[in-house]
Amino acid sequence: MKRKISLIVYDFDGTLVDTLFDIADAVNLSLGELGLRTLSRETICNYVGKGVERLMDQSIKGTGCTDLPLAVELFRKHYSENLMNHTRFYPFGREILNHFRDKKQAICSNKPEEFVRRILVSLESLNLFDAILGGDSLTSKKPDPEGLLHLLDRFQCSPEQAVLIGDSPVDVETGKRAGVYTCVVSFGFGNPKEIALAEPDCSIDHLSELKNLFH
Repeated sequence: MKRKISLIVYDFDGTLVDTLFDIADAVNLSLGELGLRTLSRETICNYVGKGVERLMDQSIKGTGCTDLPLAVELFRKHYSENLMNHTRFYPFGREILNHFRDKKQAICSNKPEEFVRRILVSLESLNLFDAILGGDSLTSKKPDPEGLLHLLDRFQCSPEQAVLIGDSPVDVETGKRAGVYTCVVSFGFGNPKEIALAEPDCSIDHLSELKNLFH
């Protein structure tokens, strides 16, 4: 049975858009400027999803560098200059957004809102969303449900009529705390074992599967 919904809330990095290469390159450019060792993309992937501060805090951990504000500033600079070198929609990303154009669609990400908007402009898809929340749009980040609750209130949508689609335990926890159905993609940045422990309501291997789950 398809689940009837009126609001779809997407995470961004690792869910709708593959941003890993550009994020990793910006992290390593920042580390290089700080005189520190660079990291593999796989390692950096494990740090993505909880905001820029957490990303750079993990990246400089154990190096002796304690200037997190500078590390964050450098990342923002390098990422801003290299935002779209490799970043693309995941397969069926644009297709699924068009498929659900009769629903309210929103982004709830821990990525700075400016970067989300700039990427969507470059992908010519900003107009497909009714709302965009980044990690700096409100007072808190996921897994705090503030952003998701804000979207439910904004669109006068009950939790039962919404779905949160993400790629990590952070997204699952956010959805559960807001009473919203959670769907996790298997191709994103999240650790599969950690995702399983978080117990999402469902999981998918391709974004196109959303057509068969929701209407």
